[in-house]
Amino acid sequence: MHTGRTLSAIGLFCLIFPALSTSPTSAARLPPPCVQNQLMILASGTQGFAGTGAMAFVIANRGASCRIGGYPQVKFFNAKGVAVDHRDIHESSMVFAEPRSVTVTLAHGGAASLGVTWSDNTVNNLPYNTTCPTTVSVSVVLIHGVGHLSGLLQVVSARPCGGVLVVTPIEPGAWPRQNG
Repeated sequence: MHTGRTLSAIGLFCLIFPALSTSPTSAARLPPPCVQNQLMILASGTQGFAGTGAMAFVIANRGASCRIGGYPQVKFFNAKGVAVDHRDIHESSMVFAEPRSVTVTLAHGGAASLGVTWSDNTVNNLPYNTTCPTTVSVSVVLIHGVGHLSGLLQVVSARPCGGVLVVTPIEPGAWPRQNG
């Protein structure tokens, strides 16, 4: 009886092993990188407290399932089209946590997000100006990463003046992870 079980186990292994070894790799099953025309970028309103401004960007997929990931480059522009605070750093802030960069799979209708924070404290801008510049638009471009993302959003009222934007990587979900 023990020999019968052993032979059955060996037979079952011989049937399953070829199926396992010839199955496609997980990389072959990944959706393709996202392309620009299937994505839409939306911005939240700006938030501010304790000398810090923040906003979130949602990336919505209106096409077939695809992959995206990495750190976008974010630039705010004033009414004359001049970039304001466009040096990105990638760390946690008072508002958003510091997640690792991951590749996000977006299903049709799926969403991913990124967060941006900045200083809106005029002390950071002295002795040059006593006010922070007003912005009217923002660009979000994925330069190094998976997929293609580029968008210019108009009527964005932010007042960054710290010289740096803290930008999170693209992460799954409709809102970036909060800090704390």
